Amino acid sequence: MKTDGMQAYRGVVYLAYGQKCFDEAQVSAKSVKRFMPDLEIVIFTDITSNIPDVFDRIVHLEHIERPRFFSDKLTCMLQSPFDQTLFLDTDTFVCGPFSELFDLLDHFDIAMSHDRRYYDWFPEDTGVPDAFREFNQGVVAFRRSDNLLRTFEHAVLWADRIAKETGMTCDQPPLRIALYHSTLRIATLTQEYNCRYHSFGYLNGEVKILHGRIPARSYTEANLRRIAAILNNSTIPRVFTAGQIYALQFSKTFLGLRYTYSKPIGTMFRPRIAFARRITRLGIQTLQKKGIKASFGLILNKLKSFE
Repeated sequence: MKTDGMQAYRGVVYLAYGQKCFDEAQVSAKSVKRFMPDLEIVIFTDITSNIPDVFDRIVHLEHIERPRFFSDKLTCMLQSPFDQTLFLDTDTFVCGPFSELFDLLDHFDIAMSHDRRYYDWFPEDTGVPDAFREFNQGVVAFRRSDNLLRTFEHAVLWADRIAKETGMTCDQPPLRIALYHSTLRIATLTQEYNCRYHSFGYLNGEVKILHGRIPARSYTEANLRRIAAILNNSTIPRVFTAGQIYALQFSKTFLGLRYTYSKPIGTMFRPRIAFARRITRLGIQTLQKKGIKASFGLILNKLKSFE
């Protein structure tokens, strides 16, 4: 395991607070090494024991306050030791080689995909028009430069200001503001490089990076590989929502004219079953903590609240 401070050309950075996120980061890092074994991986974490060799460098975060998690992502990106960095959330999973992400950085300063939501909370009077979309910060490729570092520093200042004024901790709105007021060249990634499969989205080609947790299922390599296999079973234009995948089909004709239609081609998970599993798991945890009598009373109170 490397712990020196030498500068490297390309690498991957994670931020993981707590054992759960650290365990997720291990799964993600192993998927990186599977397809890009020469990439160095750095993890910023508060975990100090049982560090696996999949991480090449460790940066311990005893001095960073836990409530600042989202703005800490910006701080970790600022402190990346690499010339070209891919920052990954812990709940990402690599499905194939992605050297082309770094190739983008020969022409652009930063590369991200748009956030899925068109409307989200955003501070007023920032000078940022609605047409400038917010970017998702689960997968971020960037090239180190003075200009980029100033932009990240600007985003951190906005994160601090928003936290003081509203009590909300966030990373994407501050970076959206900082990017808009910067002169950085931004490359917009397609969703194949940041596939938010657990909710909704669209694809056209092979998924390279999954991002999200499987509803009501364990975050394991086997489960994530299954999701990737289902999504990549067909690489034609397709959409996914609530666990179901639909492909765009062109093969039917009527009166000699071709027309398109959607066809279900795969199921990643079933939302109702996932919800039932969550309820069952919550019920078992409540029984274990409070006992039968207290749990029954809690259920009755919940039912009364729906009246």
